[in-house]
Amino acid sequence: MNLEFLKKLSEADGIASNEGEVRKVLLDELKSHSDNIVCDGLGSIIFSKEINENAPKIMICAHMDEVGFIVRSISKDGMIHLMVVGGVKPLAQHLQKVRITTESGVKIPAIINGTYKNEATEDLYADIGAYTDEEVYNLGIQVGDMVTYATEFEKFSLPNRLVGKAFDDRLGCFVMGEVLKNLDDKKLNSNIYFAATSSEEVGIRGAKTAAQLINPDVVFVIDVACHRNEFVRDHTNKKQIDKGVMLMHFDRTLAPNKKMINYVKETASNINVPLQHDMFKSGGTDGGEAHKVNEGKPTVVTCLPVRYGHCAFSIVSPIDLELMIKLYTELILNFDSEKYKEIKKFI
Repeated sequence: MNLEFLKKLSEADGIASNEGEVRKVLLDELKSHSDNIVCDGLGSIIFSKEINENAPKIMICAHMDEVGFIVRSISKDGMIHLMVVGGVKPLAQHLQKVRITTESGVKIPAIINGTYKNEATEDLYADIGAYTDEEVYNLGIQVGDMVTYATEFEKFSLPNRLVGKAFDDRLGCFVMGEVLKNLDDKKLNSNIYFAATSSEEVGIRGAKTAAQLINPDVVFVIDVACHRNEFVRDHTNKKQIDKGVMLMHFDRTLAPNKKMINYVKETASNINVPLQHDMFKSGGTDGGEAHKVNEGKPTVVTCLPVRYGHCAFSIVSPIDLELMIKLYTELILNFDSEKYKEIKKFI
């Protein structure tokens, strides 16, 4: 497992529709492992391994974009006022170090802050230490610039603890990349498409356009999830790190295909990959749009457990990463025309 690849993914900056840095990391790492590479009109990048046109088409997707901010206006006193892009947690919008990416690619460090009121943050701004708007403009900062957390990827002192930003969903992109490498020189029974999608955090947009471009037969989604209370360790928390892959049985945007769920369960059992069975009360994943494309696509969602999400830092266990990579490698290698016929049969 190439942690340098994960570090590059985590430290790349990319809010919705601004994922160019992430695409470059993926392209540099994976171009030699793919038969074909294309992008959809939103910027989702798709790596494929194709055997023949009659084989079933599998789409595995994970989104590239992270939650963050965008420059909304610059006031005369040199403060840079921001709009939130994605569901950034309100408390994570205070006294955090961020970086502003200018049009030319220059990174400008800043501190964000605002007014916390009624469990929300108002008047969010970035402070670079300026006194005037002229100082801000002279650095090349302008309305529309991307603002992201300035978190560095690192290993914590305890073993099997990795920390970084944008783990939602660069972890999924990382897993896809490692699985793609694992498929080198393997006999495949399906055409495989790994889609790193754009703009999931603002409405699951890239999954729809990527699925329309690929027109897959089935869809697997890789995302992340965290529990809201890290002191809970009982049956109500099925998002615990070190405990294995999360298999999602329902969310607000998707009632997953039952046969796809069973295929994941059977495969995981066969290779001794532990599963945590969970569902979302609210929110959704790329599966929410991908499954509705054309005639409808049998879809299932798996997640990596993390601690803390949609903020400046998350914690993940490489144990869970390894298990997810192992599971997806096996899911792909065992999928064939007969399995697809079984899944799509309703009558």
